[in-house]
Amino acid sequence: MEKTALSYLDNAASSWPKPDATWQAMEHFMRSVGANPGRSGHRLSIKAGRIVMEARDALADLFVVEDPLRICFTKNATEALNLAIYGTLRPGDHCITSSMEHNSVIRPLRDLEEKGLEVSVVTCSSQVELDPLEIEKTIKPNTKLIVITQASNVVGTLMPIGEIGKIARRRGVWFCVDAAQTAGAYPIDVKATQIDFLAFTGHKSLCGPQGIGGLYIREGWKQNLNP
Repeated sequence: MEKTALSYLDNAASSWPKPDATWQAMEHFMRSVGANPGRSGHRLSIKAGRIVMEARDALADLFVVEDPLRICFTKNATEALNLAIYGTLRPGDHCITSSMEHNSVIRPLRDLEEKGLEVSVVTCSSQVELDPLEIEKTIKPNTKLIVITQASNVVGTLMPIGEIGKIARRRGVWFCVDAAQTAGAYPIDVKATQIDFLAFTGHKSLCGPQGIGGLYIREGWKQNLNP
């Protein structure tokens, strides 16, 4: 029976097929390393720790992060966004987001809204574009965080995060970007775009396996993130 060619069009959910380098690196680790990084002092544990650090260094280069230790690894972008949202916002604070956000942003915000958080959702235009000035108009004295996706996983619109970042920094508001769809597919410079928190996943355009992600936290951040 003749085989039918497969056209895979679901890369916004998870990229496939993965490059050979992905499964080869995973196979190498399973066969030749296998130890827990940072949990022991033996040779394989140190080797595993070095592999993790190399991954941090590579991501720091990709996102133009000066200190690789500002990147913490998570299970996915959802966990990273939860860390940023639940870790910074308190009852009485105000948060701004857009009408194009993923559930990993909207659901935590709606949960915190029931506990005293004030949430403003800025609506995009009929062309699915977000006006940065509408974000600025929504800022209040108690606004603590702006959370915006860099690109929608539904329509693919790129949001003007550079302009929003400048507004946030000028107004003294923290800025969190959901880069689940753009990390690895679109240039990201956290310094140039004034990003305080960058959440990303590994299994989409970074071409890694499921179950990995991370959160960049800006240099100079002195507050603690509640776990």
